[in-house]
Amino acid sequence: MRLRALFIAAACTLALSPLACAGAEEDPTEGSTGNSDEDTSGADEIRAKSIDESDNGKTVTLAHNQNLIIKLKSNPTTGYQWRVASVDRTLGYPEDKFLRNSDAVGSGGIQKLTWNLAKNPLDETGDHKIKLEYKRASGAADKTFTLTIKVLPKVCPELSPPAPGFCSKGRISPVRDADGCTTRYECVADCRSNGCNAGSKCQICWATFACVPNGAMC
Repeated sequence: MRLRALFIAAACTLALSPLACAGAEEDPTEGSTGNSDEDTSGADEIRAKSIDESDNGKTVTLAHNQNLIIKLKSNPTTGYQWRVASVDRTLGYPEDKFLRNSDAVGSGGIQKLTWNLAKNPLDETGDHKIKLEYKRASGAADKTFTLTIKVLPKVCPELSPPAPGFCSKGRISPVRDADGCTTRYECVADCRSNGCNAGSKCQICWATFACVPNGAMC
């Protein structure tokens, strides 16, 4: 009987130990809200154009690929929040983040709407209108915010022409980026350096050197 009691006690200890360990571990989801209140985009915000309530109804100018951040007072605990009422497809919808003023229940804060234009594959050059409404999911808007942004085209850097003799046996070809700006020049060798196959010779054809069959005209 004594051995049986000891066996039962040991079995219970082994069975309960995983539960005790699990209870001691920290819950990885504790305190998670699904929407971080930490603003970790400091570097991007420095380069961005930051807008607030004082810019309501104004027109602002953005450089090419400059991000746009709109910060407006909000309190989602009341059911109200800023919603995009209208925006054109070129800009698309913003990243939406709420930054609380404090941890107090019902505390308001700042709703941060970010248009990451630097990563937008579309050309945003020109004028765009944004309309925001402070409202519940349904019902009339309590407040509105409108903004017109003027995005400037990219200004291409001015490059110095290649030095004399840079490409004496080839043609100079500009290398352009996605915006069509020339970033550098490269030398593309032609038949003066590569030579021609038997039965043809290197001569000017349509203002460039090419291998032309013997006896043929360009």
